[in-house]
Amino acid sequence: MHDWQRHVRLLWWSQLLAITAMEMSEPFWPLYLRELQGNTAAPPALASPALWNALTYGAPLVVSGLTAPLWGRFGDRFGHKPMVLRALLGLALTQTLLVFSDSLWEVLGYRLLQGGLAGIITATLCFATTIAPAERRASVVGRLTSATAAGAILGPAVGGALVQWLDFRGLFLTAAATCLGLALLVAWRLPRDGNATSGEAGATAGEPAAPAATGPLPVLGLLLAVILLLQVAKAMPSSFFALYAEQRLGATPLLTGLLFSAAGVGMLLSASRWGRLFDRRSPSEGLPLLSVITLAAAGCYLAHLYGDWLLLLLIRFAWGLCLGAMLPMVQASLIRLAATPRTGRLIGIAQGTIRFGNLFGIAGGAGLMAMWGHGAGFVGASLTYLLAALLLLLVWSRLGRHQAPHRTRNAAIV
Repeated sequence: MHDWQRHVRLLWWSQLLAITAMEMSEPFWPLYLRELQGNTAAPPALASPALWNALTYGAPLVVSGLTAPLWGRFGDRFGHKPMVLRALLGLALTQTLLVFSDSLWEVLGYRLLQGGLAGIITATLCFATTIAPAERRASVVGRLTSATAAGAILGPAVGGALVQWLDFRGLFLTAAATCLGLALLVAWRLPRDGNATSGEAGATAGEPAAPAATGPLPVLGLLLAVILLLQVAKAMPSSFFALYAEQRLGATPLLTGLLFSAAGVGMLLSASRWGRLFDRRSPSEGLPLLSVITLAAAGCYLAHLYGDWLLLLLIRFAWGLCLGAMLPMVQASLIRLAATPRTGRLIGIAQGTIRFGNLFGIAGGAGLMAMWGHGAGFVGASLTYLLAALLLLLVWSRLGRHQAPHRTRNAAIV
């Protein structure tokens, strides 16, 4: 095993455990906020539990969406290992502060701080794609995506047990200790990556040439738009899916959890395999396949409107198989087409786009459900996937017509 493979394995485990630690609290924020409601002095307009739930979930996404490109640029300049350590220590700090929180205002402040300091997905992705050979980057992105999926599956189960056996402060303390331990391990075992320079390293030999910027919508900008649409579509049903499963299927909380997890299992099992498949294809060969997969995801959403819970379980698993390819492989294509060693800023912009797509998707799904019901939410998400598939075909068309004869700087494309 090469050194870079060992380091990617360490990053995989670090991301898995960090995501697990963070996801432990995600399903239970409404319960914790309800406990603190009586301790918080707020005007009547700010007393709504729904408002505090929205602020607690949404505020960190806004801050992390704004700061992700900045941390990516710092990684390009000073090295990505310090950024991994910053993310882990930031998570450890904010989880420790939550142990001592006594009001909703404190929780909101600590969540905002978490959004600004954290970003473990961006940091590990930047490090891994920096040290991996160009021809293996898609599989590395897929592998790290599988770690995120696994953490999202394990976290709620572990968090539920901790809340039941201990309390919320025990949950936050466990998360803080996990992240602190990971930071110490990373500081000891992970080397300083090659980007800890002025950031002007030369281009890697063998990278595919970047396409020229032609017209008002250059290729990398189109791929960022695809990333936004894919995340909007993914997030749309999350604001109402539990209600949909309860009202249409009579699902219990346990069954609803299984339906949620089915997509994560599909993503976990498929992401690395999709990565290996796309490593063997150039972006111009992979984009049509991504378009077909995106259309399949649209079909999965429409199929949510039919059948019983068992069929829906299979549909959710199939949708998870599509998720393992779409966002990870579009990001991998973005990195390959940029053809620059300074990937941190680009990955940061992509991750920031994902955060904002999540916000827009949740808001859009809630709005569609409020106006026209659950079915409108799934139809809206399907149409968003359809638009993303069309943009992927447009990118493929531009690559076919405008292959640059020489390497073009990333700044000229974006």
